[in-house]
Amino acid sequence: MDQCLQVALVAGANAIAEQSNFIFSPLSLRAALALLAAGTKGETLRELLAFLGSQELHLLNATSAGLIAEMRSWPQLSFAAGIFADRSLSLRPEFVSTASSAHGALARSLDFPNQPEAAAAEVNAFIAETTRGRLRDLVSAGMFKGDAKIVLANAMHFKATWARRFDPSDTVRSQFNRLDGTSLRVPFLSDPGMQYAESFDDLGFKVLQCFYKMVGRDGKLDPKAPFFSMLIFLPHRRDGLSDLLRLAVSEPDFVMRCTPRREQRVSPCKIPKFKFSARLNAMDALRGLGVAAPFDPLAADLSGTVSNMPPNGLYVSSVWQKCAVEVDEEGTTAAGATYTCSSPTFSPPSTPPPPPMSFVADHPFLFAIVEYGKGQVLFLGHVMDPSKET
Repeated sequence: MDQCLQVALVAGANAIAEQSNFIFSPLSLRAALALLAAGTKGETLRELLAFLGSQELHLLNATSAGLIAEMRSWPQLSFAAGIFADRSLSLRPEFVSTASSAHGALARSLDFPNQPEAAAAEVNAFIAETTRGRLRDLVSAGMFKGDAKIVLANAMHFKATWARRFDPSDTVRSQFNRLDGTSLRVPFLSDPGMQYAESFDDLGFKVLQCFYKMVGRDGKLDPKAPFFSMLIFLPHRRDGLSDLLRLAVSEPDFVMRCTPRREQRVSPCKIPKFKFSARLNAMDALRGLGVAAPFDPLAADLSGTVSNMPPNGLYVSSVWQKCAVEVDEEGTTAAGATYTCSSPTFSPPSTPPPPPMSFVADHPFLFAIVEYGKGQVLFLGHVMDPSKET
């Protein structure tokens, strides 16, 4: 079991304290760290393997290859990975081969110090193309003017329509209560009726599951297609988001274990429309979770990456991720990019149905976009203020 989801705890807690919206992709981070591991040795490799929950590098590569192949078969998702290296470095052929075969990454050689603007444009174009323009200008030319020698990057774009579309005529403006006690009126999607929902009263929250259409690569409905949904976790208390976030990232498989298993009547049923992006520096969180060697200039061992190691060696100087999400009547669009420098079974209820549940997400809540085939959490985030776009 890897620990990628736990990276969201520190950054998410800080965003809550700042009353900011937040979104994070553990899947994108995992792909980035697995690619990095392919070029490391010694203690650096041991720390990455332990964090990613793998015994050996060849097992990690095999797992990554299977996951990347599955992701690329999902019609709702686009994914790409790249290695951008300064021309002064010679990437090891075995690293390039593994990066391509196991991690789906293409290698490109660029002139970092002499053409920093062109290098930045190349990386940004790669990310923008994969995310269909949702994420732009993630890296700047200044980064290539400095000591940066290698950039490992990946990008993903998720777009899906609701299995049961929210009727725009039912969208209403209602009050959303912020954590600081203030409130505002925002558009809410509304769909009272039978929904997959459950209340975990002992843990202090409710969950609403909104399904996406199961479609094949031809865009037609396909019962054998990947199964995605969005889960909305609504704390009973207005100030309950911090405790809920801690549970979500710390308890193994918490998100998937909390998926509602049966339908019940939900009335009223309202969630706000939202659209925003968020940026995350994952390095401090990774250090706190036991991944320190890659970031230490004296301890990092990236000798599996290049054959002509610079005199001062190579180490990871930064790990950044940016994600964006939009939820409206049609469905969800989400995108994520990470870069480093250097189907469940639902059974009808056997007991009488419970009384109608109220689900009105009128205060800060958590959400997750998940795929059931492997129990993958694609994105995890929270909404503090649905009116804020950044």
